[in-house]
Amino acid sequence: MNQQHFNFTKAKKAYEIKFYALPQILLQGERYKELSDSAILLYSVLRDRLSYSLQNHWVDEDDNVYFIFTNQELKELRHWSNDKTNKVKKELEDANLLLQKRMGFNPKTGKNEPNRLYLADLEVTATNVYQKHANEQESAKPLGNSGSAEMRHNLDKTNKPLDTNRYNKLRFFQQKIYGRTT
Repeated sequence: MNQQHFNFTKAKKAYEIKFYALPQILLQGERYKELSDSAILLYSVLRDRLSYSLQNHWVDEDDNVYFIFTNQELKELRHWSNDKTNKVKKELEDANLLLQKRMGFNPKTGKNEPNRLYLADLEVTATNVYQKHANEQESAKPLGNSGSAEMRHNLDKTNKPLDTNRYNKLRFFQQKIYGRTT
């Protein structure tokens, strides 16, 4: 693809895009290492829905925040089949990250009410914090060629520091996610 057809991000629009937060513990924590990519993604989407619930004061009698996200909405969001939607929700339930409370038939409205969904807080242990700190320390080691003439030339040309650490982070996440570095 050439630059002529590339859709560059413009400075004025950089903050208009909304993002889902992906908790690092879901990728790095030992407790969550068996979760599928789909389950991790769904947790992030559901976590985002919690902020909407708080705005609408969707809190039950025990002061627990709940939200409503129908299977139909999930299917449309990710273009998943019924089976895939149910499988991923079940995976979160099995990991004690999602609880569904059936609301059943409401005689006042004459309709079946959608399930209330409750999302669990993630468990972060002292070991998780220590491991994250150790990983950050390892990736922060200085590079052996940081004073090379080529790098100095690049710095002089752009007057901007080079972000050399991003390559270490990329290798680290490839190793964590895929078990490889290339």
